Parts: sequence; C-alpha cells; structure tokens
Amino acid sequence: METLLFYIYDIVLAVYFGSSVFTGFIAAPVIFKTLKTRNEAGNLVGLLLEKFTLLTYVTQIILIASGAGLFFYFNYPAAVIMLPVFIIVINFISNNAVSSRMKKLKDNMGNIDDTPKEDRNRVMFNSLHKWSVKLFVLNQLLTLPLFYFIFR
Repeated sequence: METLLFYIYDIVLAVYFGSSVFTGFIAAPVIFKTLKTRNEAGNLVGLLLEKFTLLTYVTQIILIASGAGLFFYFNYPAAVIMLPVFIIVINFISNNAVSSRMKKLKDNMGNIDDTPKEDRNRVMFNSLHKWSVKLFVLNQLLTLPLFYFIFR
C-alpha cells in the first residue's frame, strides 16, 4: 500500500510541478514573444492559466488524499499534507482576489495595447500582475520541499 500511495503522490507531484514550470517559464514567455500584440498574448495566457488553475486544484486534492495515507499509516511528515493545502489556499486567493480583479480591469480597458501606461486601470492591472506572478512562484517554491519529503 505504501508503494501505491508513494507512486500516486510522486506522479501527481511531478505532473503539477512540471506543468507549472512549463506554463510559467516556457509557454507564457513564448506566447508573449510570438503573438503580435500583448492583448492577444494576455488573452491566450489567461486561458492557459484558467486550465492550469483547474489542474492545480485536482492535483493538490490528490496529493492531500495520498499524503494523508502516507502520513497516517507510514509516518511521512505532515508537510506532505500541509504544503498542498497551502498551495490550494494560495491558488484560491490568486484566482479570486487577484486574477478576477485583473479580468475586470482588463474588461474596463479593452485592448491593453491601446491603454496608456499611466492609465489608473493599467497601473493597477500591472501591480496585480506582479502579485499574480509572485503567488505563482510561491506555489512552485512550496512544491520543492515535497520532493525532499517524499524521497527522504
């Protein structure tokens, strides 16, 4: 049973971390460099992040469930449960407090390429974008100790 729980945890952790690295450090930058306007790129990356948000919830719930088995029956550290809980909470905050406000601001601005950089909505959008990136990276950093705890 430990091997099965370990395998599930390991695979799901790798899927989540690999997907986050791909999304944040490969796909998003390539999209912004490839598409003609920041507006088009932002729309596409926004759709990608919506899908990634769903992936985050699914993977973290699986990590919590399999981590609970590893913790309660095989003496793995509580971090195998708690860190995925923190990741879900941060993702929820990012999605509901940051991304939703960014979407409203973007809707108010219309095409971001046509909005002056000094515009109040664009300034707020850029500030929220920085917070969004920080929360995304924080979730990636919270994932790293899980590899240590699972392979200790």
